[in-house]
Amino acid sequence: MSTEKTLEVIRNLFAKISSSQSPESISESFCPNVDWSIPGAPDIAPWVGERKGRQAVAAFYRDFGQYLQPISFDITTVMAEHERGVALGSLECKVLRTGKTITSEFAIEFEVTDDLITRYRFFENSYGVAIAAQ
Repeated sequence: MSTEKTLEVIRNLFAKISSSQSPESISESFCPNVDWSIPGAPDIAPWVGERKGRQAVAAFYRDFGQYLQPISFDITTVMAEHERGVALGSLECKVLRTGKTITSEFAIEFEVTDDLITRYRFFENSYGVAIAAQ
């Protein structure tokens, strides 16, 4: 996979998300058996954790609004080398159940094969997420 193609796949994902495309459309950016992880405590913050497969990714985007109200999601850097990519940025969300705000910088690690995301890791302040979710 070329670096340019990896960057294109990552940017296309963010374009789908920012244009409010359907969860099914967003999930088409991922391979059918994608390895997805947002480290954290799913018993406290149900939107974090391990997911496997495109259907689980669609469910994440479908259910996101039940838990969080996005305030800001700013991507500052997208970089790649061959099939590996990283996006850096910051976010702010309100936890609907508690009314508390999550503010965090983040890094997203991607692996892209055959124009699809095969590995996705979202790293944020998981401690801050858990505090805001309680």
